[in-house]
Amino acid sequence: MLEIIAILAFGVVVSVIFDQIWKQHRRKEQEMAKTGLYANIHAKQERIAKQKAEGKPVERMRKVGAKGAPTAAAFKAAAKTAKKK
Repeated sequence: MLEIIAILAFGVVVSVIFDQIWKQHRRKEQEMAKTGLYANIHAKQERIAKQKAEGKPVERMRKVGAKGAPTAAAFKAAAKTAKKK
């Protein structure tokens, strides 16, 4: 009888731990989904400033028209949803 109770208690503990891990994962996904073009640009600018201050090799912003760089259309779309400060 004690073995059954122990197994059930273990299952509940595992279930609670799994729920906590799942909630953390979902929270991280939601935070990542909130970032947009402007947030990405500002994050990269902060990384560049930090790298310069530490004297490390500095990553660079892509030039206009380069592969992977945001297009004019991307900036127009981002401006529609940008939050005003």
